[in-house]
Amino acid sequence: MKILLPITVVAFETDFSGVVSNTRYLEYIERGRYALLHSAGLKITRLWAEHGVQPVVRRVEVDYLGFARHEDDLELEAATGEHGRSSARLHYALRRVEDGALLMSAVQTIAFINARMKPSRVPAWFIEKLSAPE
Repeated sequence: MKILLPITVVAFETDFSGVVSNTRYLEYIERGRYALLHSAGLKITRLWAEHGVQPVVRRVEVDYLGFARHEDDLELEAATGEHGRSSARLHYALRRVEDGALLMSAVQTIAFINARMKPSRVPAWFIEKLSAPE
């Protein structure tokens, strides 16, 4: 499964020179994760209530390849990757719309915890929902 999420850079995301802070890219990744889950019909609060588990971020690997500036229009691609027994990987690419420049690529590893805050296997329904055709 893959989605595209539009992002317009606003002033508070930039430093004094109008360049987006690298830490904001992590926020964009989180927005992408939520948008990807929501597009698959998965809301975290419902997962807790209905299944007693929730996905949590275990690791993020980011390659900063360029920079964005105030009022740039960006597009974040968020896609499902590999699913294992205890974790799943999501892939991200952030591009500037104007010239298609790749500004960031990332891989996020998510794991699941249960209501006792203990690790849990990746649920089959999670893999099924995120493996749905685009």
